Amino acid sequence: MIAFWTFYAFVIGLCIGSFLNVVILRGLSGESIVLPPSHCTKCGHKLAWYDNIPLLSYILLAGKCRYCKEKISIQYPVVEFVTSVVFAGLYLKYGFDLKTVFTMAAASLCIVLAVTDIKEKVILDGHAYLLMLLGLLYNIFNIPAENTTKVIFWLLGMKITIYQSLIYSILGLLAGFFVMKGIAVISKLITRKDCFGEGDAYILGALGAFFGIANVIVIFILSVFIWGGLAIPVFLYKWIKDKNYKMFSALVLFITAALLFAAGEFFDVFTSNLFHWFAYLLVASIGLYCCMLLMRSIKEGSKLHMIPYGPALVFGAFVIMFVL
Repeated sequence: MIAFWTFYAFVIGLCIGSFLNVVILRGLSGESIVLPPSHCTKCGHKLAWYDNIPLLSYILLAGKCRYCKEKISIQYPVVEFVTSVVFAGLYLKYGFDLKTVFTMAAASLCIVLAVTDIKEKVILDGHAYLLMLLGLLYNIFNIPAENTTKVIFWLLGMKITIYQSLIYSILGLLAGFFVMKGIAVISKLITRKDCFGEGDAYILGALGAFFGIANVIVIFILSVFIWGGLAIPVFLYKWIKDKNYKMFSALVLFITAALLFAAGEFFDVFTSNLFHWFAYLLVASIGLYCCMLLMRSIKEGSKLHMIPYGPALVFGAFVIMFVL
């Protein structure tokens, strides 16, 4: 039965993923998600039901429109498959529970936010607001059930009960939004360019509303490493191509020093506090030097800061969903 319901969740995920593609594309174009009916974005031909079967139609059509033979965006099967895998995984983790429904809805909105950011570097406010509202509702009824502490008070003769999870949700929303907004403002003051979009603040605020203040801090830390892991290879390639060996050498030096420091911590190489703090300050100094060079590069016109940050935040949220 577990295998059956997992497969069922997978199939539901495929269908929801197909709908998410509509939400993404029509949200960006400003069209209604209801009308007109599904059609080819190239030739405008109305699609038959058998051309709209999630994942399967793309495979059978070899990734081309049946009518005009233009290529169909790889986004369609990717979003459908990712959504189906996420749904199956969430069912396996939470089973038949209201928490499963809420996390599936949150995951769907996260996928929409990530794809619009990757596709057009745009975060649609409505999607972020919907995730915020979902997060507040999720915590109003204490569905995460991480604690059962209640705050009870009387208002106009009525007994009001608030779960502590809602308090953490509100604090997470505020902390997520203002931390990301603060980083965006500071980086713009330094580089005079928009290094982070306002949409990133909305995403982290919405994730804070859903997962609470403790988890939003973890999500932010994870996102830094995830974004760095994706961005660093792009940076290195760009600097080699532009023959910017100063930046390339500085970043390679920092990565090497950081890895050596981490290995020293793991194998307990640091025999004295003085040696430990010297190594720590050395790595930190190299890191700050790299940051200074990177900020200067952005200020001088580099477009490396345009690598979207939203998908890293979403990936961090998925780690919380499945691991914690």
